[in-house]
Amino acid sequence: MIGPRLEDDLFWQFRDLVQTASGLHFPDKKRRELETAVHKALQTAPYGITDPMAYYRHLRFGAPDEARSEMSRFLNLLTVGETHFFRDSAQFDALAQHILPALINRKREAAAMMGEAIAPQLRLWSAGCATGEEAYSLAILLHELIPDINRWRILILATDINGNYLAQARQATYSDWSFREGRAQQVRPRYFTSVSQNGRDGYQLRDDVRRLVTFAPHNLAADNFPDAATNTVLMDLILCRNVSIYFAPETTRQVVSGFHRALVDGGWLVVGHAEPSLVTYSAFTGHIVAGTLLYQKGRAPAVKTATPQPQPPPVASPAAHEAAQQLVRHGRVEEAITLLEKAAPFPSGSAISLCLLARLHADRGQWAQARAWCEKAQAVDPLLPEVYYVLAMIEEHEGRPDAAIHNLKKVLYLDPERPLAYFHLAVLYKKQSQVKMAQRALKNTLCRIHAWPTEMSLVDAEHTNPQRLTEAARKLLHELENGGV
Repeated sequence: MIGPRLEDDLFWQFRDLVQTASGLHFPDKKRRELETAVHKALQTAPYGITDPMAYYRHLRFGAPDEARSEMSRFLNLLTVGETHFFRDSAQFDALAQHILPALINRKREAAAMMGEAIAPQLRLWSAGCATGEEAYSLAILLHELIPDINRWRILILATDINGNYLAQARQATYSDWSFREGRAQQVRPRYFTSVSQNGRDGYQLRDDVRRLVTFAPHNLAADNFPDAATNTVLMDLILCRNVSIYFAPETTRQVVSGFHRALVDGGWLVVGHAEPSLVTYSAFTGHIVAGTLLYQKGRAPAVKTATPQPQPPPVASPAAHEAAQQLVRHGRVEEAITLLEKAAPFPSGSAISLCLLARLHADRGQWAQARAWCEKAQAVDPLLPEVYYVLAMIEEHEGRPDAAIHNLKKVLYLDPERPLAYFHLAVLYKKQSQVKMAQRALKNTLCRIHAWPTEMSLVDAEHTNPQRLTEAARKLLHELENGGV
C-alpha cells in the first residue's frame, strides 16, 4: 500500500462517498485498495493538497465543477479494466452460435415485412466496457455473421465510468496481451493491421468495424437508465460482465432492474460467471446455452404463484383497453397485445386503444405493426396526440429525425403541456447540433413539468416520473450551456 493507513472514520467517509458517487463498494477486506487509491490521488491532487482529510473535503464540499472533475479522476484509480478480446469463450460461443444468429434472423424478417427500403436494425450494449475489447468483439462477430452488414442499422453502445479507459478504447490499438483467446488470434489477421507507436508494436482495428461502436461515459449506479438521452433503450442484448461484483447488493439490484427495463421483450442479458443469482435475476428467465447461463427477458411460460394474476376479459368486452393496461402493468405485454388485437375493430371513439396497440408493438421493436396500428388510430381520430407521439418514435428509430421532429411538433400543437414530448424534441435537436432549439425545448420541459405531481408517471412514459425527467432535462441543459453538442 502507498502511504499510511487512514483513520477508521476517514476510511468510512471515503468509502461512503465513493459508493454514493459510483456504486463501487469497499468493505473492510478491500480497505487497502481504497487507501492506496487515496494516496495515489494525493500525488497529483489540485491546490497542492497532501492531507487525506483535506482531499476528502475537496471531493465532498469543493466547488461543484472542480469536485466533480476530481472525483472522476479519483474513480479512474479505483476501477479495474482487466479484459481482452472474446473473453470467456463459452459465452462468446453461445453468442456466436445461438443468440446473435437468432436475433439477426428475427430482425431481418421484421425489416422484410416493412419493405425492401427498410434496413434491419440491432441494438447491443457493452456496459462497463473498460478499454473496448468486449464491444469490438461484438462488432467483429456481427461482421462474421451478417454478409450484408453495410445495409444494417447497428448500434453497439459501449459505456464505462472511467474516462481514461474510454480514451484508450477509441484508439482501437491493442497489444498481444489482448489477443490471448484462440478466437481472437484467428480473426486478428482479418480485422487488424500491425502498427508501431512510441516504440511499441500493436494492432489497429479496421475502421469499418471500429465505426460500429459508440463509446460514451456512463455511471451505472448514478445515471438513470433506460433513457433516450443516453440511448440506453430498446436493447436487444446487454453484456455487463464482472461489474456488479464491485457493487453493494442494493446497487446491483437497482442496476439489474434498469437492464430489464432497457431490454426489448425477448432481449438477452449476459453477466459474469461469478455474478448469477436466482434472486438478483429473478425477473429474467435463465437459459443454459452452449454450456453457459444467460438471462432472457420474457419469452418463458408463466410461473404459477400464490398471487392471482388478472385474467383477460372476453374479446368483445368494452373494458378491453383497461384490461390490457392492467396486463402491461404486470409485465404481460404479449397477452395485452393479443387481447387488444382480438378485440379489434373497436367501437367508434376507441382510437386510444389502437394507439396503445401501436405503442406496445413499438416498445417491442415491431415497427411495421406499430405504424399500421398508428394509421388505423389516425383514421379514427386524427387529433389524438398519442398517435403522433408513437409515430415520432417510429420515425426516429427508422432514421428519419426530421419526420420525428415534425410529429413531436404535432403532439405539442394538440397538447402543449406534455413535458416528455418537449424533452424528446430537445434530444433530437441536440443530435442535429441545433443547440438553441434544444435549449428552448428543455426549458419548456422544465416549465411544463412543474405542474405534474411528483408521484405520478408522465403521459407517454411508462418508467419516467417528473423527478427523473427534471434531473435528465437539467443535466442535458447544463451540458448544452457549457458547450456540449
